[in-house]
Amino acid sequence: MTLLADPAETPRGTQHLSRFDLAPPRHFLLPALLLLLAEEPDHGYRLVARARALRFGPVDRPNIYRALSQLEADRLVEVTETATAGRERRVYELTDAGRYALRTWMGVVKEDRDSLDRVLRRYAAANTADAVVAQVVGGSTAMGGTAWSPVSPTSEMEGRLGVVRAATARNGGAPIPGRVETERHRFHVAPHRSAVLISARSTVGPISFGAMGVTGWVECDVRGDEVLVEGAPAAHLEVPIANLRSGNRLYDAELLRRLDTRRFPMVTLELQHCTPLASPRRFRVQGVADLHGATKPLEGTVVVSLGSDGNLNVNGDQMIDIRDFNIASPSVLMLRIYPDVMVNLQLEAAPGT
Repeated sequence: MTLLADPAETPRGTQHLSRFDLAPPRHFLLPALLLLLAEEPDHGYRLVARARALRFGPVDRPNIYRALSQLEADRLVEVTETATAGRERRVYELTDAGRYALRTWMGVVKEDRDSLDRVLRRYAAANTADAVVAQVVGGSTAMGGTAWSPVSPTSEMEGRLGVVRAATARNGGAPIPGRVETERHRFHVAPHRSAVLISARSTVGPISFGAMGVTGWVECDVRGDEVLVEGAPAAHLEVPIANLRSGNRLYDAELLRRLDTRRFPMVTLELQHCTPLASPRRFRVQGVADLHGATKPLEGTVVVSLGSDGNLNVNGDQMIDIRDFNIASPSVLMLRIYPDVMVNLQLEAAPGT
């Protein structure tokens, strides 16, 4: 797997920069085989398929048999000959030394995982568009968004807007000389750069579900590189919740079953009101959400900015209770997802007609 899998997404000017390959941890095949044999003794042919299911890079028969030979030479596994369908097969089984080695290896794996989790959390905390998209595309349950917290408006923003309104009024309603005029724009959401990420708590720890392919439009007033709210912004978004994935098939199947995605494959969001907050480019938005056949009011905080390419970027998150939409908490075996979930929405929209 290469660093940039889609050449169309390669930023300009980076085509000739150094590249590197993304790869699983080195030497993982040895502890992986010890783990599989701890679950049950097996022969090499079946171990190939079981090792591939772990999805830690390419696995072929020569690699498996070389690793088994090394483990046998180190006396971490022992071999017995069995006859299956008229053929002699070598069945591998852990020794006491193998179980000790596996326990030691799992300690190393946990340390590595903790270190990687710290890296992922720092990346997610940046809350950039790329960080959100990476969480969704990667299907990682270890990456969580930043905590949602409402920000109260202050008189500072209202004061600045009041100055503009007063100056415009003194000029007879005409544009102020030397000032960039306000224009109304409709931005069309780019599905390949827009995503929804749902971060939840569960009985087995944090878990995240993500989906790409958000569609719709956003309409607002723009002055230079500033997004304004005086002209009553509007937006209509459709989120394909049928695409939600966590990377775990059991969890995904249960979530989609509870959401009844065959009947309700989409969530629709309509913007009704928008208020500027004290922090730059931050707004309080209110609207309605149609999910699982229920229509409910929804509000939250978003950060809105215009990129140098003229695209509109919107990032926001909000805590919701899925029971408000008549959705029971998903549960699989020992896993139960709590009903209060954090929903993060990342949009990139291009100006159009």
